[in-house]
Amino acid sequence: MDPLSQFFADNIIVVYFCYGLAFFIMGLVIWLESNRTSEFRIASAFIFLAAFGIIHGMHEWYEMFQLLKTSGVTTIPNWLLLDELRIGHLVVSFLLLIIFGVRLLFSMHRQDSGEMKLAWIAAGIFLALWAVSALVTKWLYQPGQDDFVTALDVLSRYIIGIPGALLAAWAIVLQQRSFQKRSRIGFGRDLQWAAWALILYGVIGQAFPPESFLFPSNIINSRWFFETFGIPIQFFRAVEAALMAIFFIRALRAFELERRERMAQAQEEKITAQKETLKTQQDAQLKTEQLNIELREREELLGELLHQVVSVQEGERQRISRELHDGAGQILTGLGLGLAAASESVKSNPVLAAEQLAELKRLNAQALEELHNIIGDLRPSVLDDLGLVPALNAQVQQFESRTGVKARLEVKGRRVRLQSELETILFRIGQEALTNIAKHARADTVCVRLLYHQNCIKLVIEDNGCGFDPEDALIPAGQQRKAWGLIGIQERVALVGGVCFIISKPDSGTTIHVTVPIMDERMNHDEN
Repeated sequence: MDPLSQFFADNIIVVYFCYGLAFFIMGLVIWLESNRTSEFRIASAFIFLAAFGIIHGMHEWYEMFQLLKTSGVTTIPNWLLLDELRIGHLVVSFLLLIIFGVRLLFSMHRQDSGEMKLAWIAAGIFLALWAVSALVTKWLYQPGQDDFVTALDVLSRYIIGIPGALLAAWAIVLQQRSFQKRSRIGFGRDLQWAAWALILYGVIGQAFPPESFLFPSNIINSRWFFETFGIPIQFFRAVEAALMAIFFIRALRAFELERRERMAQAQEEKITAQKETLKTQQDAQLKTEQLNIELREREELLGELLHQVVSVQEGERQRISRELHDGAGQILTGLGLGLAAASESVKSNPVLAAEQLAELKRLNAQALEELHNIIGDLRPSVLDDLGLVPALNAQVQQFESRTGVKARLEVKGRRVRLQSELETILFRIGQEALTNIAKHARADTVCVRLLYHQNCIKLVIEDNGCGFDPEDALIPAGQQRKAWGLIGIQERVALVGGVCFIISKPDSGTTIHVTVPIMDERMNHDEN
């Protein structure tokens, strides 16, 4: 025996220890890394590879402790070193390798948990095949206890170990493509080297089992390997186990890199979310400030509008007072003086008295007409009696007769009586618009359109006058306003939840477009 072979023969216990330690460390590291959440499907199958490494390493330590027990170095109880336990560890470890390979192989093609069921079925088939082979061997050869245990060891390596190693290696080679797709080429290469180490371990390492009466282990076995190459097969397995551990651990760094990338992405998303939140808060603050500015401007506008309303009310009262004094008041004074003169002439000059009474009758009719005009200006009775359309029609006719501007009213849709408040607002809007046209537009034609819809009503007043710039007329608060009538129209529309558009350009005429919702659903249809 050469010195190298003698060295291994003298230190076979150390070889078994290193052999088991390599598998145990590989399994432990893979088990720790397999608990990480990963997008690689191999991560979910790694737990079985980890279990294979730990249990297979314990099997080698079983053999080591059996050798120590044989040499009298250790005093471990015999029941802890039973061959049945060692063979059980060996079979279970190889079955876990098959489960790992099948689960990993089918996980690339199925998106549900079906691959786990297939893995257990495959493991069950191999276990049943091994058990049947053991029973057939026992029946055919009738071996002794020690020979049968050795035969079980050989069968487990031939039937389960070699196919399991090849299946797992094939699945790992296919899985390394997913690493390449995610730009993890280096980690995929480590997986490929680990697969080659697993193939060498499975094919060569398990092809030289303990010597037994079974073919071909009776020729090609661990003793023949030691005599031929000068090193024990356990040393070769230990080297392959160390290589598998190294390459698997190197490949597992992909999970750490993936975790760091997810943490960086999460941090980036957090920063982005914080920026978006800050931007949203700033936008909300800016919008709030704009709304506050608009609210202050609106309050100032309402204050100015209230002042104008009060001024208009006072001016209207002065106008009514002046018209009553100059018109109806003068006529009534004349009626009083005429009645006094007629009362004196009745006895002395009946003919003169009759002429005076006729003149008084004419003055009385004139006074009634003056009062009727004043009352009609204040609120036309036709609006309350007949509704919006007749009132607007009368207003348009009166505008045409008073100004000489050709005007017409167009009504479309099914006419209905609206709420009294709504009819009043629409009438006043039309009245204000016609008043503005008479004062400022210098128009030749005016068209008032009233459009009835199911849920709203539209009032459109259009003229072909000189037009104006709405932005200039409706200037912000703090400056001198020119279009208080238009502002009044907008405020009236806002009171009933409507919208008002004023469209005009210099020398292009003006269109006032008003849309208000119909608030009263219990409307009476106008049959006229």
